[in-house]
Amino acid sequence: MTGWYLEDLTIGRRIETEPVTLDAEEIMWFARQYDPQPFHTDIETAKDTVFEGLIASGFQTVAVATGQFIRTGIIDGNGLGGPGLDKIRWVAPVRPGDTLSTVIEVMEARASKSDPSRGVARLGFSVRNATGVVATFETIIMIRARGESAA
Repeated sequence: MTGWYLEDLTIGRRIETEPVTLDAEEIMWFARQYDPQPFHTDIETAKDTVFEGLIASGFQTVAVATGQFIRTGIIDGNGLGGPGLDKIRWVAPVRPGDTLSTVIEVMEARASKSDPSRGVARLGFSVRNATGVVATFETIIMIRARGESAA
C-alpha cells in the first residue's frame, strides 16, 4: 500500500487496526526490558499487588497501538516521524490474553509553516479490549503533502 498524504488526513477520518493479542510471556519480556515493576514482570508476585494479577505496562499498550497504526500502511513512504505524544491515559489494565484493537481519529491536519512540502497531523488513539477502552493518547506526526500547491 502506498501511504497517505497530508491531504488524505481529513479531520474526523477514522482508521481501524488489526487486533493484537498479548500473552503473559510477551508482557513479562517487555516489562523486564522497559518497565520492570513486579505487577508486569512476575505472575506470582503480581497476585499480591493492587492489580491482583499480571498486567501489561502502559508503555507496551502505547507501543502495540503504534505498531498497529504503522502496519496499516497509512504512513508508508510519506511518514516523516513525529515530535511527540500527548494526553496519555491508561484507563484499565491489560491482562494476558487480552486482544487489543485500536481506532485512530484524525483530529487536526495542517500544512507546515516552514516547509509546504509537508504537514503536521494530530491523531487520537483509542485502544480497547473486550470489555472497553484501556488507553487513550494523542500523537503528532509529520507527513508529506502531495505538492507545495496542495499544502
